[in-house]
Amino acid sequence: MTFSFSVSSTDWLGITPLVLLVIMALIVMLVDLILPHEGERTKHSGPANFTVLPLVSVAGIVLSLVATIILFSVNRPATVFNHMMGADNGTLYADLLILTAGGLGVLLSPAFLQRLHLVHQGEYYALMLFAIVGMMLMAGATNFLIVFVGLEMFSLSLYILCSFVEHRRASQESGMKYFLLSSFASAFLLYGIAMIYAATGSTSFEAIQQYLSVHVYNHAPALLLVGMGLLTVGFSFKVSAVPFQTWTPDVYEGAPAPVTAFMSVGTKVAALLAFARVFGFVFSNVQSDWMPVIWAIAVLTMVAGNVMALSQGNVKRMLAYSSIAHGGYLLTGIVVCAAAQQHVGVTAILFYLTCYLFMNTGAFGIISLLERGNNTGYQISDLRGLWYRRPWIAAFLAFFLIALAGFPPLAGFAGKYYIFYAALVGGHPELLIIGILASVLGIYYYLRVVATMFMEGRDGSVERVATATTPAPALATATTTEPAVESIATVPARSAAATAVAVRPAQSATSSEALPSTVTATVDDTRNAPGLVWMSWLAIGISALGTLVVGVILPFWLPALQQAAFSLLK
Repeated sequence: MTFSFSVSSTDWLGITPLVLLVIMALIVMLVDLILPHEGERTKHSGPANFTVLPLVSVAGIVLSLVATIILFSVNRPATVFNHMMGADNGTLYADLLILTAGGLGVLLSPAFLQRLHLVHQGEYYALMLFAIVGMMLMAGATNFLIVFVGLEMFSLSLYILCSFVEHRRASQESGMKYFLLSSFASAFLLYGIAMIYAATGSTSFEAIQQYLSVHVYNHAPALLLVGMGLLTVGFSFKVSAVPFQTWTPDVYEGAPAPVTAFMSVGTKVAALLAFARVFGFVFSNVQSDWMPVIWAIAVLTMVAGNVMALSQGNVKRMLAYSSIAHGGYLLTGIVVCAAAQQHVGVTAILFYLTCYLFMNTGAFGIISLLERGNNTGYQISDLRGLWYRRPWIAAFLAFFLIALAGFPPLAGFAGKYYIFYAALVGGHPELLIIGILASVLGIYYYLRVVATMFMEGRDGSVERVATATTPAPALATATTTEPAVESIATVPARSAAATAVAVRPAQSATSSEALPSTVTATVDDTRNAPGLVWMSWLAIGISALGTLVVGVILPFWLPALQQAAFSLLK
């Protein structure tokens, strides 16, 4: 057997955004070496590093965005590099979403990193860029080998980013849990790819689809069934689908808020596009074998995500369960792909992801402004009366939560309208009904946070509570030293009935004069980094504008454009 492969200029043209992003990631690391460093250790960054490194990273993302937009109007093949990577319009659209999510995540980072006095910024931004590259690889893969390479590339970056706050126990726990469970899911995915190869003799999407159209009718052989089952586990983990969602609340809570904002959107875009390619197109001839399983997972995810979010007293964990529920809505599009409505299903998925990108990133962006060094500041009790203390933050958070709840005319309503419309057109009205009922549950926990900010605690005080599960002596010492704050504050709030929160003196939440200096360093808010907060507000402003534009203007023509783009998707 002989094999020959040559690379042409059109191959490199198709992956120009990826190449630019890799080059800029290397430049970021070089710039980090050149910039002056201060402090006891040589890797302590100087003041200029907090501005220069994110700006270089954003410049790389903007260059990649421009290249992606230009490729829409350039004559190019649908697949490149021996049919291993897609370069079609659908892939380019997914790249736009991933790059936008990465850019917003980078803009949210500088103020957060300075507030927590985090070092190794060069590594942080390089890992963010490499994670974007991995997600773009997975989203554009037309070969199972590239799917796995992209998955591992962004997963390895996110392992480190989730545990980047080295002095925070919850962050270390977040990175470790994500590493262990993600590695387990990756093993399932890899074993599934091996089974698919054994059953069909290829890892190419196009070759597998041709094989199934010739040799398999209606029902898949046992080996192929096992492979599809293992692939379902791997993809469902990345989408945070039930019953593979248990990692999501802990990882989202412990990871730095800008990283959570980025990964909550980027991983979904990459995984769902790969999911849609594989099941909606490659396995379209055996849809009767996999569709009932995906249907059940979609229903469980929609319902369970919203139900579990109802009892959360921690806004970050609430948004994590909300993310699970949104993953269930998105899986509806995968089910629709099995009803000979592939383009309608994938179009609905991409439009919903466009809406979710701005809403969710904006919500986590506000959380990044509230999050303190000891991983507190975003309990619902912390938000009591926030409107009277920090009105702009309260207003923007309420705006994004109302959008996530699906109120018109914001993006959340438009996204849910099209995903449920796709379910109706695809012959699944039961998913439409279940999705609407699940969305009604979501309205409650979103509005509960809004009501807490605007209708409670008008005097501006922040009440803290401690349940019987927290010893009184530990609470008494929690405000004396920094390690004590960490030991109490990083105990995850697993449910509303078991919450351990550090007690603070009865004073204004914005005052830190009464706190010891050792605590003040870890309980800073954004006003300690006035020169960098503008980047965070820029990201939040872009998210708010996107939420309005996608909800009010784009619904009239963007879905039709997306459906035309996906007519070439293979």
